[in-house]
Amino acid sequence: MKKYSIIILTLLTFVTVVEFAVVMPLGPQLADKFSISRNSVTYLFVGYTFMGIFTPIIGYFADKHGLKKFILISVAFFIVGAFIDSIAITATQYFIGRSILGFGFYAITTLTIVYSSKIISYGRLGIVSGIYKFSFAGAMFAAPIIGNFYMKYFDLSILYMSLVGATVLLLLLLLPLKEITVENDITIQDIVKMIKVKEVILMIVATFMLSVPSVFFFNHLSTHLQDIGYSPERAAMTFSIVASGSIVASVIILLTSDKIGKLRMSRTGVVIAAIALVGFLFNVEIVIIIAGVFFGIGYDLIWGLFFPVASKMYDKGINSYVAILSMSMAAAGVFTNLTAPFVMEHFGFVGNMVISIIALIICFITYMIATEPFKTRLN
Repeated sequence: MKKYSIIILTLLTFVTVVEFAVVMPLGPQLADKFSISRNSVTYLFVGYTFMGIFTPIIGYFADKHGLKKFILISVAFFIVGAFIDSIAITATQYFIGRSILGFGFYAITTLTIVYSSKIISYGRLGIVSGIYKFSFAGAMFAAPIIGNFYMKYFDLSILYMSLVGATVLLLLLLLPLKEITVENDITIQDIVKMIKVKEVILMIVATFMLSVPSVFFFNHLSTHLQDIGYSPERAAMTFSIVASGSIVASVIILLTSDKIGKLRMSRTGVVIAAIALVGFLFNVEIVIIIAGVFFGIGYDLIWGLFFPVASKMYDKGINSYVAILSMSMAAAGVFTNLTAPFVMEHFGFVGNMVISIIALIICFITYMIATEPFKTRLN
């Protein structure tokens, strides 16, 4: 049953990440479809990230009533959101659908990691994390291709209806999973006390900063590339190039993280990602390609191991703790989706990159300090 669980959760990760990633290279097309400025297209995604702020509620109730139950509820939200987007004809309708999708996505991301950490020993969690990261990277690689295919031969409605069908099937396949109730005695007071711990505060900051490039870089890369002369297809291919680095990262995690150390490797990933972003300050194709590959490697090394590492920092209220970090990730999404268009408008893509690099530097520092007391158990 453990293998079955990992397989189904891996497929669920793939489908949810495809939806997450498919909108990035389609930003200009979405802006044109809903008659909004291309630089302002990320406003359509604010609701998606905002809903992630409520993931601690899901985490708290999952602690009390069972992980599987709330994974199913989260998947149901994802299906509803995808269905609304499949019939959306206005920007407002699309915004509402993606907001509901966001609630499902953040909850699924949180609970999948925690569920896995409860059925797999930490000594083998790196292998499972590598499998999930491979699925994530594969989705990031495939999403631009899938998006372009649907936009060329079908439309946005058919794309989201296909996602609905795939997720309904996965919902049915999730039913045989074993229920896991982590703790029955966790209280709101316990969560409040946790948030006041220095290491938790630093991890919240690290999560926030790590999330900044997801919008400042990814959501505006396609617009930037098309502004400097790339065709939509060529711009989408750049996303696949970045995703190829993500695939390399997933293989590294899968094969070596348990031996080298998950904490050590995740820290290295932040450094690689920050250095790689410097390459995007230059509008030279070969530099962009190389920087894209290395950014994919570094950024997904840290993301692939960040939550698995965090899930083993504490023994009590882990669902709630990881959900708090997911809330920070969602809060960063709201903040960056609101501010990135302004920066892009006034300072260009260079401004976005400078902010992303600074954010990753802050992430590295806070992550180092927060995890140092747990270094022995986390490596």
